[in-house]
Amino acid sequence: MERQRKTLLYAIDIALFTALSFGATYIAIPFGVSKIHLGNFVCLLASLLLGPWIGGISGGLGMMLNDIACNYDWTTFVRTFVLKFLMGVVAGGLFRFCLKHHRKGTIELGVATFCIAGCFAFTLEEYLREASALRLATMISFACLLGLFISAFIASFWLKPWVKVALFSLTIALLVNVVGEFFLRIPLNMVKGFSLEQAVTVSFAKLPAALFTSVISIAFVAFAFYPVYLATRRHNPLNDLDLYLAPEVKKP
Repeated sequence: MERQRKTLLYAIDIALFTALSFGATYIAIPFGVSKIHLGNFVCLLASLLLGPWIGGISGGLGMMLNDIACNYDWTTFVRTFVLKFLMGVVAGGLFRFCLKHHRKGTIELGVATFCIAGCFAFTLEEYLREASALRLATMISFACLLGLFISAFIASFWLKPWVKVALFSLTIALLVNVVGEFFLRIPLNMVKGFSLEQAVTVSFAKLPAALFTSVISIAFVAFAFYPVYLATRRHNPLNDLDLYLAPEVKKP
């Protein structure tokens, strides 16, 4: 009976977060040739709350169905499902791995900040070498992300370990998504008949929106995760976070 109950809860959670990610992707602001949206936020929230598989599947399905509803071609929704699934799996899996191995999070957050600083330095160098609106937007995107994580790293000496681990996990997952968006879009666009140069140009044009979406996703998850966790923990079929996030709260 308990196994059947958990299976039912898993199915409900996947359906719920698929619908939420589908709807959240419609909450978007046009940005250049792409858009900034909240679909990633829902995928990452589900991954931290319910585990890598539920987060990855529901986020991938929800945003893929949104692409289909918007009449995007098959290369777009295939790329969306693959990358959002990976993003969810990385976020939820890395979060739990670090918690179970009692990582304090400061070093991990410092590594994430260093990686983003390297990306910012590269885009700054590219902009100074040859200024353009696209390179400026990319540089500003990385600057916003870097500012967010420098602030988080400074605050990390006062943050709880699980908060630092969560920020680290979100950063790595979103970097996987952004890098994947850039490189996977190139061969898929070439399949559609683009030349290599055209495909690379399109990938660069989409990069700023992906980065700003990442900044917003991290900020939203940082504020929403713990209240949602406390409100839903009794109905979480995985139920594996109480030991690390709320040891002072007695299990029901």
